Amino acid sequence: MSHGTDKNSSSTAIVTNGMTTEQLVQAMPQLVAELPERTGPTLGDMLRNWAEKWLKAWNSHDVDAVTAVVTDDIVYEDPSMFGQHIIGKPDFGAFLQMFWRAFPMLFRDPGSPYLALLGTGVAVPYRVTGTFTGDLYGPSPLTLAPTGRRADITGVDLYEFRDGLLSHWISVIDGLALAQQLGLAPPARSTMFRLAMRMQRLAAPAMRRMH
Repeated sequence: MSHGTDKNSSSTAIVTNGMTTEQLVQAMPQLVAELPERTGPTLGDMLRNWAEKWLKAWNSHDVDAVTAVVTDDIVYEDPSMFGQHIIGKPDFGAFLQMFWRAFPMLFRDPGSPYLALLGTGVAVPYRVTGTFTGDLYGPSPLTLAPTGRRADITGVDLYEFRDGLLSHWISVIDGLALAQQLGLAPPARSTMFRLAMRMQRLAAPAMRRMH
């Protein structure tokens, strides 16, 4: 996705698959009409076969089985995990091992998927549950220490496929709610939360001057 600015507008036009937002809106009737022909039974069979392997491998924490259904250049993005991007099977497999050590009883339950009108994208709402019992590595040498807290939260996975394999995965979740459930952030309306709000207000004037 790229951005381009219309000289006659103060807003920024978002370009998706070669179309601006306005062009995409106008093309929706045609895109919807073409969806059955574009997807067809082949896509349905591919998604079913892939999903069966993916869910079995994920919920059994089988790294080899998970990496068998992704491309060699898999890209994984998770804004709740410090915004890190993981690229390639080796790093993806290492991430899964670390993540499942931190959450050894992690389970994922998907909801009804949504097909993209363009490209090979599929959006899948999900519920994930797990208990934080092992070190969780971040983008620095330091780690997050386990709290023993349990998380039960919903999110949305965005999948892109190539040749029947997952090539790009973005997992979107409420990072603040997850951090609060795991004891990594103070609960709303708690003393620590109110203190953090006051500190933000004290720091805001200096931040405005910097910009």
